[in-house]
Amino acid sequence: EIPLRLVGSEMCIRDRVYWNNEVLDQSQMLSRIADAAKVTPQPELHLRADRLTPYEKVAQVMAAAQSGGLTKMGFVTEAPK
Repeated sequence: EIPLRLVGSEMCIRDRVYWNNEVLDQSQMLSRIADAAKVTPQPELHLRADRLTPYEKVAQVMAAAQSGGLTKMGFVTEAPK
């Protein structure tokens, strides 16, 4: 888990999906997405993927967020050390 405070919601994608540092299964993730999509103003979803995470996994999460109604997404990156 990567502790980080951001405005909106953070989704971390690795071998598991985390939402604000809480591990979620697929149904929980879809429920959180649906709940976030109903909020006005809609929060931005911040996506953070470990560099070893397959692109396919990131694309699946992005597609779920988009089909769930979230319109604001961004990637969180870290500067090279």
